Amino acid sequence: MKKIVLLMAMVTLLLPLQAQMGERLLNRRYQNEIRDSLTQVMLERQRDMQRYAEQTLVALPNDEKLYDESYITVVADLIDTFYDDGRMRLDLVYRLSYNCKHLEGWTDDYPLGAYDVDSSNSCRAICNLTRAFMQHTLADVFEPGKEVEIIISSSADGTEFSTTIPYDGRYGDFRYCPVVFNGERLRLSVDRTTGINNNCQLAYLRAQSVRAFLEENIPVLRQTHNNYRYVTQSYKDSVNTHYYRRSSIEMRINDVFHETVERMQRQRMQDDFVDVNIPVTTHRSPNTYVLIIANEHYNAELIPDVPFAQNDGEVAKAYFVKALGVPERQVKLLQDATKADIEQEGIHWLKDLAHAVAGKGGEQAQPLAEFIIYYAGHGFTDLDNVAYLLPNGINTEDIDALQPGKGGGCSLFGCKKKKKEADTVNYDIVLSKKETRRLADQCLSIDALCAAFNTKTVPVKNLTVIIDASFDGNGRDGKPIVRADRNKDEKKKRRKASLRSDAVVLLAAEYDKTAFAFNRFEHGFLTYFLLKEVKDQKDHFFQLDYQDIYEDVERKLNKESALQNKWQEISGIAGGRYKDGWQRMKFENK
Repeated sequence: MKKIVLLMAMVTLLLPLQAQMGERLLNRRYQNEIRDSLTQVMLERQRDMQRYAEQTLVALPNDEKLYDESYITVVADLIDTFYDDGRMRLDLVYRLSYNCKHLEGWTDDYPLGAYDVDSSNSCRAICNLTRAFMQHTLADVFEPGKEVEIIISSSADGTEFSTTIPYDGRYGDFRYCPVVFNGERLRLSVDRTTGINNNCQLAYLRAQSVRAFLEENIPVLRQTHNNYRYVTQSYKDSVNTHYYRRSSIEMRINDVFHETVERMQRQRMQDDFVDVNIPVTTHRSPNTYVLIIANEHYNAELIPDVPFAQNDGEVAKAYFVKALGVPERQVKLLQDATKADIEQEGIHWLKDLAHAVAGKGGEQAQPLAEFIIYYAGHGFTDLDNVAYLLPNGINTEDIDALQPGKGGGCSLFGCKKKKKEADTVNYDIVLSKKETRRLADQCLSIDALCAAFNTKTVPVKNLTVIIDASFDGNGRDGKPIVRADRNKDEKKKRRKASLRSDAVVLLAAEYDKTAFAFNRFEHGFLTYFLLKEVKDQKDHFFQLDYQDIYEDVERKLNKESALQNKWQEISGIAGGRYKDGWQRMKFENK
């Protein structure tokens, strides 16, 4: 009993965690797009700041320039990181440095022993530019309460101290303060009593003068939480004396554009991704029954998985329940289903429901049930152009082309080896006439699927079949899988595809064309654009007839597939009494 209670507790704890993980994975589908968009914004600002800095440097009087070959470098990078719950955070790294080339001396900048900002052309320049940028170009990133890490780098030359330099205490007294000096972490002390006795103290006070300028002259830094770090250097050899003039300020502002990122996330989830923000309707469809078959994983060694088919089925179910008002108990999802599963758990289930809910007036039952069958998985077409759903659980013992150990996958390439390893997946597997019949016997044709609900034997009001699969022998990635050897029957006139029942069938592509995956959104193209139509139209969807839906999905799918170099055209087939009137049909609603 204790084990059962413990197991239930674990399940209770794991369910919300699993949901959070799913949402985290979903968020990461579009976080790069948001980051890239905001990075472009920041690059524009960086170019503006760089241009302003160069113009400012040119306009400086000669006596305020460090050297004729002085240059200023401005960097504004967005760095992405993540919170524990998976939410994206963007940090802005701002860096400003004043540099020189080919200097022979160092006396043009800080005078010996000086540490105030105003005594250095380079420090004065970077401080004034930083003030201008913080107050204008970057003002919006310094929101109240932001965490800001400020790294101030300052340096001194390698001149040995022969006497103590007085310190007037303008920046305070320092006791065992952490500092990085020439790459080593130290604790530094300096006060007005002891004065300045070494280059580490001198460089440190130069950094403190920059901090004092920032705090006194940049109001936005008074509303943020600032953490200062200091990096100091000293150079002794004459070759590197010009490095002594290098001054820089670096800031890292945590979680910038927070509201913008959240708004863009919401916008993208609402506009582009069908897996989230699924609309919830007040309409009800009490007479609609839905069978969803999502076959992603196949047990046959040479038949690869179908990318995103499982996600197609799960999200489609959510749409039928939430957005289209079908009671959840009336939507059945079969995953990786065998032919027996489809027939016994799916077709028989629907047929029983048709009889159970039919009106009993007169001698013949009045059809009330409206059926929708959705399929995502592999398809297959035989030599007579009959299209089949390829179920899971295929027995390949009598189909040599589907067995690696019997040369499967090699016929097209003339493999001479008697045995072929399992890496032949995605080879073009060509079936002989006999093998084609054996495979077809284990599959379920679209004709047979629709004929199972013939209105003469099953009281069905409407039957709509949606198939997101390829029948040309290719997978969703466009790579070949398995096909019949049509070259041997080129002279034989194959009969035209037909529909032997009263039904409307929507195909992701014609029987001789490929149905691709929309990788960015992790769905088949047809599935994505059908769900997107429901999401975009929301309650207006119930006012649309099948022709409206078909034309809208067709237009958007054609354009997107062409842009991705995956040209795909949907196809519709109607039979029986729907042949001339399917365009006016609508989804049931009460």
